[in-house]
Parts: sequence; C-alpha cells; structure tokens
Amino acid sequence: MSASPSSAPCDCHGHPAAPASGDVNEKLHHLLDHASHYLPAQGPIGVFIHHNTLHAFQHQPFEKAVLEAAHVFKTEPYMSEEAYQKERQRGRILDQDIDAAVKNEADAEIIPGRLTRRQLRRALLIPGVRRVNGRNIAWHVEEGEMLQAFRTDLDPLAARALATDSPQALWEVCTRRYKPQPAPALPRPKRPREAVMASRGVDLDLIVHPPLIRLTGAYLDQGIAYWPMPLREQGLLKAARQIIALPFSVYPAHLSRIGQVFSDQEKRGLEAEAVVNEMLVKLGVPEAEWQDYIIAELLPLAGWAGLVRCLEKDPSLAPHDRVRCSLMEFLALRLTYTAVALESVMGDTKSWRRLKAPVVSSDPLTHQARLYDAAQLLGLPSKDLQALPEGVFTGLCEELEACNELERRRLLHIAYERRHERQILIPLAKHRAMPRIGPDTCRLAAQVMFCIDEREESIRRALEEIDPSIETHGAAGFFGCAIDYTGIDDAHGVPLCPVVVKPAHEVREKPMDGHSATDAKRQSLRRVWAKVVRHGYISSRTLVRGSFSTAFLGFFSLFPMALRVLSPLSYARFMGKLNDIFLPEPRTELSFMRDDATSKDATSGLLLGFSTQEKADRVASVLGPAGLHKGHARLVVVLGHGSTSLNNPHESAHDCGACGGRRGGPNARVFAAMANRPEVRESLRAKGIVIPDDTWFIGGYHDTCNDNIDLYDLDAVPDSHRGDLASVRESLDKARAMSAHERARRFEAAGKGLDASGGLHHVQERAEHLGEPRPEYGHCTNAVTLVGRREATRGLFFDRRAFLVSYDATKDLENKALAAVLGAVIPVCGGISLEYYFSFVDNEGYGCGTKLPHNVTGLVGVMNGFQGDLRTGLPLQMVEIHEPVRILFVVETTPERVMSTILANPLLKEFLVNRWIRLATMDPEDGHIEIYRDGVFEKLEGDEEPLPVAASSMAYYSGKIEHLPVARIDPHLTHAA
Repeated sequence: MSASPSSAPCDCHGHPAAPASGDVNEKLHHLLDHASHYLPAQGPIGVFIHHNTLHAFQHQPFEKAVLEAAHVFKTEPYMSEEAYQKERQRGRILDQDIDAAVKNEADAEIIPGRLTRRQLRRALLIPGVRRVNGRNIAWHVEEGEMLQAFRTDLDPLAARALATDSPQALWEVCTRRYKPQPAPALPRPKRPREAVMASRGVDLDLIVHPPLIRLTGAYLDQGIAYWPMPLREQGLLKAARQIIALPFSVYPAHLSRIGQVFSDQEKRGLEAEAVVNEMLVKLGVPEAEWQDYIIAELLPLAGWAGLVRCLEKDPSLAPHDRVRCSLMEFLALRLTYTAVALESVMGDTKSWRRLKAPVVSSDPLTHQARLYDAAQLLGLPSKDLQALPEGVFTGLCEELEACNELERRRLLHIAYERRHERQILIPLAKHRAMPRIGPDTCRLAAQVMFCIDEREESIRRALEEIDPSIETHGAAGFFGCAIDYTGIDDAHGVPLCPVVVKPAHEVREKPMDGHSATDAKRQSLRRVWAKVVRHGYISSRTLVRGSFSTAFLGFFSLFPMALRVLSPLSYARFMGKLNDIFLPEPRTELSFMRDDATSKDATSGLLLGFSTQEKADRVASVLGPAGLHKGHARLVVVLGHGSTSLNNPHESAHDCGACGGRRGGPNARVFAAMANRPEVRESLRAKGIVIPDDTWFIGGYHDTCNDNIDLYDLDAVPDSHRGDLASVRESLDKARAMSAHERARRFEAAGKGLDASGGLHHVQERAEHLGEPRPEYGHCTNAVTLVGRREATRGLFFDRRAFLVSYDATKDLENKALAAVLGAVIPVCGGISLEYYFSFVDNEGYGCGTKLPHNVTGLVGVMNGFQGDLRTGLPLQMVEIHEPVRILFVVETTPERVMSTILANPLLKEFLVNRWIRLATMDPEDGHIEIYRDGVFEKLEGDEEPLPVAASSMAYYSGKIEHLPVARIDPHLTHAA
C-alpha cells in the first residue's frame, strides 16, 4: 500500500508544509513526493497488486474522499442514480433500507408542521426524482408530456394532495417563484492547456503527449523493441535530450525549438531539479502554486507518471531491465515540452495566466424542473407552494439543492450496502443457531489449507460436500513464507510475499541427486529453442529475411493456428505432450535448509534457506491462528494458487496477491517441507502445537482459471499414506470439477445442461482460448471476509463471494494471532474490494475500460491503440458482474477484543474509522452478531432475510446466473427445502 500523505505535516490548505530550509531542490522533491500520492500505485502489468485506488485520500472519511477524488480526477464516486433505482425496483434495495439511511441524517424543519429534512429526502429517494438537464428540459416542457399529467408513480398521499391541481399551474408557480442564483466567478486555469483551449482552440496535450509517451515508453521498454533506446544508463532526461537534439531531427510544427532547448539544457549541464525550477519560473507559476500546478501537469499522463514513480521506488519490479527511473526527470521533460509548445502557440509562456477558463453556468430551467418534480413527490400543490413565505420557500429550495444528485447517490449507496450487510449477517446468525454441519469422526481423513481468496470458497465447500471427513482452512496464500524464489527454469529470483514485505530468505529449486544430467539437458534444449524463437522473431522484422520467413513460416503456422482457434484445449494438450516428450523434467527439491557456514553467519543480503527456529516460526504463524494446535489429520494438503490464461495482459491480476501478484505454489511446497521436518515439529511443541508423528504435509498448486490441481513431492510420501493420498486426490478431482461447474454458470458461452465434467472442460478450454477476454472473473464477486473457525461457516453457500480466514479466538486469549491475521487480511482484502469498487463505478476513470482495444507496451502496461496513457485499474471484463460494496469483515470475537486490536494498528484504524471497510463481530460463545457503526457496536436485530436450505450446492445454483443469497447446504436432506 502506498503511504498516506497524511503522514506529513500540512498547511492550512492540506498541502504538505514546505521545508524550513530555502533549498529549492529540497522543496521540489518535497512537493513532488506529495504530488506522487495522487498517481496510480500500480507497477508493471506482470506484477499486478490490488490496492486502494484512492490511497492518497485514505486519511479522510470515505464519503468525503470519494467526492474530493471525483473533483480532482473528474470521476464518479458512486454508481449512477438510475442504477440504484433499478436495484430498488428489483428488490436489491428495500424501502426500509432507505428509511434507515435517512434516519441517520441530521433533521430540521423545512415547512413548519408539514415537512422535515428527513421527509424531503425520503420523498426524493422513493420513488426517486426524474433526471433533468438544460439540454432537453425545454423540449419536455413544450413538446413532451411533462405538463400533460402528474407523475404516475407518486405516493398515494401525494397523489391525493394533487388531485385538484393541474401540472400547468404547478409549473407556473415554480417558474415564477424560483430565482436563479448568480453565476459563479470564472476560475483561473490550473495549467496552460485549459487557457489555450479556451482562447485558441489548440489542445497542448495533443502536442506534448506523443513525443513524451514515445520517449518514456522506449526508456521503460523491457524487450519488445528490437533496438533498445540508447543512453538509457544516463537516465531518462539526459538520454532524451541527447537523442532529440541530434542533427537532422524532425520535429512537429509547434515543437520546432525543442531540439535547441534540449541542447542548451545539456550544454549547461542542468539536472532535473534545475530544469523543473527554470520551467516553472518561465511558465509564470508563482511559488505558492507550485504544488497544485505539478499535480495538474502529472495527472493527464498519470499512468506513465505513476509507473515511473513505482519503478523509482522499487526498481526490482521491472521484469527484465532495471533502468534508473526518476519522476523528477519525467516532470522536467513534460514541462520543457509544455513551455516550447506554449511559446509556439501563444507567442510567450506567461500570458496564459491572465486568461479565464470557460464555465458552463447552470440553466435556471433545470432548477425549476427539479422544484416542479419535488413538489409532486411531496404532494405540494400550486396554491400551497405559492402561499409559502419567502423565507420558507428559499429554505425549501436550498434543501433541494443540498439533496442534489451526489447526495442522493450517497444515501442510496448506504441503503445498498445495508441490504447487502443484512443479506449476509442474518442468514449467518440463523446458520450459527442451527445444528453444526461437520465431520462425524474422531479423526479427520484430511485437512486442506487454501489461500483465503474468495475464489477458493466454492472448491472448499465442494470438497467438504464430497467427503465430510475432510476439513478445509484458509490462510494468506504465501503461508507465512516470505521468500525470494528461483525455479529451475527461472533466470532470476522473484519475491513471493505481500508487496509490503521484503523477503530475507532465498529458496532455490534444484535437481535432486542423480538428476543433474537431466537438468543440464533440459537447460540446453531450452536455450536452443529460445535461440530459434528469437531468430524467428527477428527475421520476420528484417527487410530481406522477413520476406522469406514470413511466407515460409506463415504457411506452416496456419495449421497450428487453426487448431488453436477451433479446439484450444486439444491444442494445449497436444503441445503439453510434445513438451513432455522433447523436454525432460528432472526431479527437484527445494534448498530451504540453512546448513552452510556462510548462511549461518550472514548478517545482510538474502539468506539461503531457513534455520530450524525460523521454520518453526513460519509453520506456527499459520497453524496457530487457525487453531490447529493438535489433532491433525494423517494428511494435510497446503495449496497455493495462481491463474493461467492465454493472451491476457491482466493475467497477473488473477494470481495470488499475498505472493506479490505471482503464483503461490512454491510457498505451499516449502511450507509443507518445513512442517515435515522432525526438528521443526520438536520446536513447535514448545509453542503448544503438537503434530502427530503420522501426519504428513503435502504442498500443491491450484489454478483458479482452469481448475487444475498439482501436488508436489509425492515420491516422498510414506508408503503408509498412499491409500490416504489416493482418496484425497480423488476427492480433490471431484471437488475441482464441481467448482468449475459452479463457475461455468456465470459464462453464457458455457450453455445449459452441463454436468460437472462438462463444466471442467469448459473452463479449461476457456483458459486456452486465444480470443477469450474473460478467462475467469477474478475477484469480481468479492463482498465479505469471514474471520473465524470453519465450524461457524461450514455448510454455507457464499456464492464465491467470501474470503474465508481461519482463526480461533478461543485459543488466542492475548489477541496476538488476531493482530497478525487482521494486520494482513484487512489491507489485502480491503485493497481488493476497493479496487474493484472504483473500477466498477467509473470504469473509464478508475479502471482501464474494455480489454478489446488494449495493446501491450514495453511489457510494462497496456494502452488503448498505439499511443496513449497507460491504463491502470481493472478492465470492464473483470468487473462487469461485480456489486460495488465496501467489504464487510465479520470477525468471530468480541467487539472489545477486535477494537483493541484494530485501534493499536494505525493502518487498520484508518481503514475502519474512515469507513473504507465495514465491520461486524460474531461472539465465539453464543454466536450473536454486533455491527460497528461510527464508533459503537449495535446488536443485529430482525430476521427478514431467509436462509434457504438445499441438499447440494448444485441443486441450489443450477439454472441461475445472478448473485445468489447465502444458503445452507445440508447433504442430509433428500431434496431442496
């Protein structure tokens, strides 16, 4: 997560206080640090990490933050009013939810004895105002049916009050009495582009952006370009200046002097800070306005600027070439281009400061129409409206203005989230009060540990349905093992841990004894194949070889392309078999033991492997909070996860966020290997965790896109456990097929009437389809995080909408495990939820729009077409079925314990107190639920939400594509209730 600007001292305007010293360079860096908080924190597309899109505003209450961000970024804070009203009409929002939202608002009398503020707001929300604007209101008045009759959806009391009135009379009073407000003063343009557009009709961004995008894209390129940008080792600014200032360079008309300016800067040896300072002075920006101006100039290319900043802070995120990045250099380039273009268009660089930006004043007719509509909703006939004293009438108009569209959307969103809250909590409370659904055995057949990811909810439920003697658990998908991992085919290591954690330990995959020759052969064949592919790639782009290779290779590529398009899964399986035949795969093991003298004595850098105590600490960090202190099954399977799909630039966004946007199989493998060590188990006993001698841990990997499951190191499983392993693998195979079938109901292309094997085939083929924009829906259904014992949620159908975190409050009396669990899951799950929320409510502003026009650029991001800003956030195809609600955390503990834990952590406190998340507790003893609201907990009341009961998940969801309510799946039933 990015740091909040609230951590720096601020002046009265909310900007960071200027440094006490008079050093201009220091001040510029300080201002740029603050401005960078408004930039996207998304790194290269290959390591997509979910986070709060509005991290720069996280120090403010949610409702205030979304409005301020909407003003800064020109985006939407909530769904549209029409969308909320559609949800109300289909029953997703009930009138009682709106009543509850309005009841919490401050009240006041508007019309003495007749109308209060709460009554007015309720009338404006139920049934809702009509959308009017100055562009079409005149037509509706003169030609339409607006004045032909009153609304037909009015409350019966309002309709009776208007029965003797006429629309024309009411309209006449509204137009006569409403006095338009004076137009606001014209603001000064924030940057030259606005002034030049208003005065000359020239868009400076269309002049400045193309060369700036080409330079930045070439500089950050990670291998797509055949010729890399020269002089990159000197930094973006110097490389760009020397390239652009070369003789015989051709420049666009308004940038004819750019080469001369760059050459002059280079001769004077100006660093980036000096260039920025010089350009700000040249552009006539007063020093007091530098902060706002810098922000305004960075935001039009926020994607590129944000990526530069991200790689400046962590160069290791670059997939291949770790070039030196500097946001100051990027800003220096932008301001130089802007100054040259501005001087060319306007004749100087300072006259723009004297111009005014155009403002579209509101049309009085629009306000009169809103008053007319409100009078109908209130049942306020023309004679009563005319009789209102001037002060009362003015107060009514002011209240109508205060309850504008944004305010109504805020209230509707509160109601929308309230109904979601009750749809979760009431059925959960009912389930908790019913007999527990669980294994009826003295010892479990197996325990399977999954990531907390909500996509794992369906396979966990299916697994427990298939075999009640199996119990599932959930933990953050890196399983406490923050490692820098290098596989046998990897060129270098990558961190597999949350992005806020820096791994201290290195783990390498290496061939086992006796398999070194096989590994050497494998690497040799891979190098040969890489050279063939590289030469084919290059030859197709050369003048002479290209003409021959294109014709020759194009003909032979026709047949595999046809097979790939017509039968993607068959093609993938065929290629897999060829790979198995021609590319030998050695048996491997992980080097996770720190047993050499160098590693034992190391004090800096990555440590090769873990000591015994470090292994025990990591195993305990997962088993302890989950309450797995004793009574383990004979087999414990630990499954990391990731996602594999074809032709999908956002593939990393489907991987494990707890593993830094990568796949968590190695973490599960190393965790299992640690837990199987006798010396580790001995150390665990001192921590109160007793693992039976006959318990064996197996690491594995679950692909959430094609639902394949791979288990590791099976050759090491004792012979005594082979039967257990066969049984668990059979159950896992059935469960993944059932989970795939459940997922397939969301895909219209899957058709109807599929059985479980057909559903599995569909999702596997979908993952290999070259043109599939929705290989999987990712986190689009996320809505709730449940932190507690599995017995409290086992048997509940959450429709793949719940992050399931294992935690046992009865074995955590000091709340240490709770602090560790919440410290991880609130930022991670909250960040996922908020990114999906904002990418849904404004997919173009906060998300990256539809995938279809996206082009991958430099292996670092995507942009629309061949040139534009990097698109950050989530594409439409990943959020289109999402319900935009702030995530609800339900923690099985008491309010006192959870609040003491959250308030002790500044980040968690910020999330909760500023209402970026919602919170409820479920008492571990009696199961009663309390909901956190603005500093106090309220006991859950009411039972209007039912708890459907079905004999199986498939019986419950079959034939349905929409989000489904929570249900109880009881295999003992013979039919759905």
